Amino acid sequence: MKKFSKVLSTGILVIMLAGAFLFAFPTGTAYAEGLDDNPPGNGEKLGLIKQRLEAAFERQEANLVRQAENIQKLSQISAKAQERIDALKEKGKDVSSLEAALAAFESTIPGINASHQVAVDLIAGHAGFGDNGKVSDIQTAGATVKSIHEALKSTRQMMIEAARDLRQAIRSYREANAPSPTVEP
Repeated sequence: MKKFSKVLSTGILVIMLAGAFLFAFPTGTAYAEGLDDNPPGNGEKLGLIKQRLEAAFERQEANLVRQAENIQKLSQISAKAQERIDALKEKGKDVSSLEAALAAFESTIPGINASHQVAVDLIAGHAGFGDNGKVSDIQTAGATVKSIHEALKSTRQMMIEAARDLRQAIRSYREANAPSPTVEP
């Protein structure tokens, strides 16, 4: 009976402590304003929206530059893969599957460049933004940033799929042509 009462009292103590912790710490975020603070007006909200759009436009410009560099890397990957295929051919290996995978990879590059060009054109047009990158029309600027984001995202997805397919073809070739283990006496 002592064991049961000890277990019961310990269980009740644990439940009470858990309850105290649940009520002691808030689950939401509370914000307080001073007595002298006025709630933000419509002008302040518009200024904040403009700042965010301008920052988003700058980020998209930086993303465009990085994506252009990554597209350049695709051609370097293609050249390295071709060199490796040529070396394997010289050794007398059957590389027809690798050549087909490389041809498929290279056939996606014009589509990737076209998709990237859409983002380049959207940034060059900078609809809703002035020449200095400042918002001139909030609605148009928001649509422009969203369109640029979608174009960059589409290009990035195309690049990922092309690289994944090439990588899978290389992996399959390696598995099919792996040297068989030799047993030593």
